[in-house]
Amino acid sequence: MTAGGAAAAIASPDRHLRVLDGLRGAAVLLVVAYHSTYLTFPWGPRILPGGFVGVDVFFALSGFLITRKLATDLLRRDGIDLGDFAVRRARRLVPVLVVFVVATVAFVAALGDLPKVWPSDDTDWHTTWQSAAGALTYTSNWMQAAGWPFMSQLSHTWSLAIEGQYYLVWPFVLLALHRVRAPRPVILGLVGLVILWVWWHRADVWVDQAHYLSVYVGTDTRIDVLLAGSVLGLLAAWGDLRPSIGRWSLGPALLGVVVLGVVSCLSETGDHRLYDRYGMVAVTLAAVAVVLDAVTNPAGPLGRTWSLPPLRWLGDRSYSLYLWHVPIFFAIGLHLRTWPTPVKVLLGLGSSILLSDLSFRFVEQRFRRRHRTSAAVPASTPTSA
Repeated sequence: MTAGGAAAAIASPDRHLRVLDGLRGAAVLLVVAYHSTYLTFPWGPRILPGGFVGVDVFFALSGFLITRKLATDLLRRDGIDLGDFAVRRARRLVPVLVVFVVATVAFVAALGDLPKVWPSDDTDWHTTWQSAAGALTYTSNWMQAAGWPFMSQLSHTWSLAIEGQYYLVWPFVLLALHRVRAPRPVILGLVGLVILWVWWHRADVWVDQAHYLSVYVGTDTRIDVLLAGSVLGLLAAWGDLRPSIGRWSLGPALLGVVVLGVVSCLSETGDHRLYDRYGMVAVTLAAVAVVLDAVTNPAGPLGRTWSLPPLRWLGDRSYSLYLWHVPIFFAIGLHLRTWPTPVKVLLGLGSSILLSDLSFRFVEQRFRRRHRTSAAVPASTPTSA
């Protein structure tokens, strides 16, 4: 690819960067490994106790892709088609989420695993419907942060809730800044100030490990990664992310991979070092550094790694895999406790990947194709944005 073509691919949301699909695949593998403890119920040893940092990579990618698209629309059309944006997001995310929530509640009910207040109690249907409603309305993180009872099989939708809230607010913020003709340095400065506030606020509200959940799943304490990715999206749309940056991006990205790897192996969700010692700041910077290198240096060592076909294949199915693997892991851990662990792992991974592939093919792709046909969107339009 020529330098001009590479620059166009970075700046234009109409050019699909396959390297990002592979990075998404690597991120979902971290999360799946982190949740593998459910296969050795009750709460067996985690392969990667800090593998939840894969979610931060997802956040950085989403911030980049969404903001690049919105900022490009502002430059091309002097506005954002909010209706089209909402429809695109809904078609991309909602159908498979609805299928997942309905199927999970039915599946868990059939196995007799619906939540109970106490083991001797009858099924707590209030918690079941509350959890389903939280997942479908993108408020599950607020419910869990407030300490409301929540189905474990749906608890991982907290990250989808934060992204959904970001999608609801961020276009209006960008549109308002555009309408008042805010200079680009001012926009970057304001976003930077919010990120810095989140870093301070997260450390300030930390209490102790027993009360970590509200900090771990709170919008106000996790939005920094999405905003940091948004900064990359703004710079890309404005033409400030050039292939020449790839000459020096590898070093920070390699350091970012090391940081993510160390946190994955040595930390866990309630680790106070991530919050009051600003460890999550390092995770944010690491995730952004990795995304920056993937975008500007796709032919580099890390870019070639993310471009491996198996990772790209998983990346295409990462949304479905993220959803389906948790209830499957829970079911295997609860009902096949005496089975050998290698068998449970193979069964859990195999069934999760198979179901994710079916979900991708027959739910995600079907609604994406309908949108492309009705909107006459070129085939090269990135399906991730």
